[in-house]
Amino acid sequence: MKDITDIEHINNEYEETLLMLKDNGIIYKGASKAFSTFLVLWFLSKQDMHGYMLMKKIDEFFIPQIEIGLMKSTKANKIYPLLKTMKEDGLIESYNGIHKKKEVKIYRLTSHGLKLYKLIQKEFTFNKKRKIWRELFADLNIIEN
Repeated sequence: MKDITDIEHINNEYEETLLMLKDNGIIYKGASKAFSTFLVLWFLSKQDMHGYMLMKKIDEFFIPQIEIGLMKSTKANKIYPLLKTMKEDGLIESYNGIHKKKEVKIYRLTSHGLKLYKLIQKEFTFNKKRKIWRELFADLNIIEN
């Protein structure tokens, strides 16, 4: 199965679904702070990144929803306050780097941030074994029941 990012255009059925959500007032105002924090932890568990790259990765995650207008692309005034909070909470740290000949802050997980990410992984592993989660995932066609 191809990843959605490999498909030049969203298929018609999926596009119709997204349009129906939009037409019925189900608009994503952006990911919740908790989910955005999780995404940043996940992305930084894979590699260190500067803020702009994190914005682009979050947008890549939500590309179908952004393209159809269910949500807006990530803006600096949303990501940088989140990164500041995560830094203050000891989840991430930054160091100076260069990107396209410009000085940028590069973010990476701290040991505390990595520990939290691993705990979230364990929680998902535990929850996917629970009957109600399996039922939800089966109803969403994520897994076979």
